[in-house]
Amino acid sequence: MADKLLRTIYIKNFILIAELHLDFTRGLTVLTGETGAGKSILLGALNAGLGKRISSKGILKDITKKAVVEITIDIEEHLKDAFEALQLDFEPISTFRREILPSGKTRCFVNDTPTKASALQNITGHLVDINSQKDEGLIHRPLEQLSLIDSFIEFRDEKREYEEKYIEYRRAILAIKELESIGPSEDLDYLKFVFEELNKSPVTQDQYISLEESILRAKSIRNEQVSYEKASGILNSEDGLLDQLYSLESALMQASDDLTLQDQLEQVRNIIAEIRGVERAISKGLNETISESEYNALLQEKSTIDALVKKHRVLTVEELETKRETIRERISLLENKDEELARLNELRERLLLDLDALGNDLHLLRKSASEQIERTLSEYLVRVDLPKARLELSWNQTSFGKHGKYLPELLFAANPGSNMQPLSKVASGGEQSRVKLALKAVLGRDSGLSTQLFDEIDSGISGSTAEKIGVLMKEMSVNQQIITITHLPQVAAKGDVHLLVSKSQQVNSTTSNVVPLTLKEREQEIARMLSGENISQAAKNQAKTLLNAR
Repeated sequence: MADKLLRTIYIKNFILIAELHLDFTRGLTVLTGETGAGKSILLGALNAGLGKRISSKGILKDITKKAVVEITIDIEEHLKDAFEALQLDFEPISTFRREILPSGKTRCFVNDTPTKASALQNITGHLVDINSQKDEGLIHRPLEQLSLIDSFIEFRDEKREYEEKYIEYRRAILAIKELESIGPSEDLDYLKFVFEELNKSPVTQDQYISLEESILRAKSIRNEQVSYEKASGILNSEDGLLDQLYSLESALMQASDDLTLQDQLEQVRNIIAEIRGVERAISKGLNETISESEYNALLQEKSTIDALVKKHRVLTVEELETKRETIRERISLLENKDEELARLNELRERLLLDLDALGNDLHLLRKSASEQIERTLSEYLVRVDLPKARLELSWNQTSFGKHGKYLPELLFAANPGSNMQPLSKVASGGEQSRVKLALKAVLGRDSGLSTQLFDEIDSGISGSTAEKIGVLMKEMSVNQQIITITHLPQVAAKGDVHLLVSKSQQVNSTTSNVVPLTLKEREQEIARMLSGENISQAAKNQAKTLLNAR
């Protein structure tokens, strides 16, 4: 049983939907309804909530209010890293919300944290897979077919080693192109001149900050000098404060017989002691001096650096450092261009050999897995009523790419004796739908996707084939949550839950709604699907038979 599943979807003011809340369960959920009832609107809302690209035109049912789509999904612990990489809070039951504003702008939230639509899609792409007959991903895109094949392989280090080596190879190629783009007209002398100019004041950002602090300190000392000199004059000048106090002390000493004056003498001596302490502090301050020439030297150094910052059109000394280092590297590159090109070309050839070997190892693993997939698919083609069809995975060699040196192509033949040709070119729409369902059935067993949603993927199918499609979807729902929009009564009857999409019209508006059906209501809806609006008793009986056989 799948541990992850789509739990709920809440839709408000979205096209024909005024407000809708749906709960989903494990197993197979089927959605049916007449053409134009709003099944595609429900799918569009789900796509919006998953972060997929939408057009805001015509989205709002009431153009004065915003539209809201909110989805809750069970999330497994191993996806926590994906949340953290996007700086989003991880929750075991996570909420994904998309708002479309009357202005046409959209806002996205994951667990109430604002984010981009791409972040929504990045996470939900691991959880919900939407398939329609118009979606040609697996049929036309080799990289999606490659992902299918890789899901069958228990890689050790082969894939990681190839990808790391490919990154090294791309870096070498880019470095070679950059070197080769340097023409003979590049002015080495000018670069050396600029480098020497920048090197005249090779300070770092920290050193520049220290220089600014030294200037502020020097300015403060110079301002303090004036105060110290004035205070020293008051204390030590002729007839200054200390001279006056010493004269007072002497006068009081001469009146030694007067006890009252003797007490005052002691107070004067205490004052003199305190004033001498002030004098010592002032003398210390006077000794902490900075000359005019030293102060000007600091200002000149800062002025030179500021002029370089302005001249070279940078904002900070740190950017000036970066520019100096860039020019130094450029000079070294120009002076050693031929040697560096030779080294890089040698590295490229060595990496090509490594890539070739690793790519071959990767291809052998994939080829072995593709043979296993072909055998499994052959069984599933019978399950989707294509018993005589053949499906093969061929391999086309390409230039080295991020994913390897070979890409797959699905080949198909509907009948014995027919030549194998690309599936996308020779299979009918109905055949492509059934092959896609078979591929999804195989992929779903190992991909870890929690929810598969099929949008009328069973178009162009009827009768016993429809019955087989329903049985397969029911079987798939044991390990995955399967939600299907269908027009086939045989498929609808297999559902564990049956949702009816309907449309109602008022005087000035039309509204779509979705409701779960009771068993009796299911009989009525499946009978309608069998016979149309005029439901016959035979259709009702057949509907009961289909439901009893599910």
